[in-house]
Amino acid sequence: MDDPRAKMEGNNLLNLGAPHLDWSKTPGRRPGFWLSAACVVLAVLLPFPAAIAAGLGLSFAMQAFQVIPAGARGRGLVITSLALASATILVVVARTIAAILF
Repeated sequence: MDDPRAKMEGNNLLNLGAPHLDWSKTPGRRPGFWLSAACVVLAVLLPFPAAIAAGLGLSFAMQAFQVIPAGARGRGLVITSLALASATILVVVARTIAAILF
């Protein structure tokens, strides 16, 4: 296929007015982050409610993670949310094991 219109590299479509994709309004992106961030703090005080809330934050973040493509703007917040929720669950499991053993 040698049609020059088919080549996407260097055709300046974005400069001509092609729309930029806005992933900041993806469902679950911001709620997942805020729930995960709050759960990290809550895991120190109340581990079991924090685990439940972290699971909810993890589900929101996974929902947004499946929608936002790799390399798109806004994906970093989702990855941070996944890391925070996972860290919260690990802290709760560690506290539970420590409480059982000691």
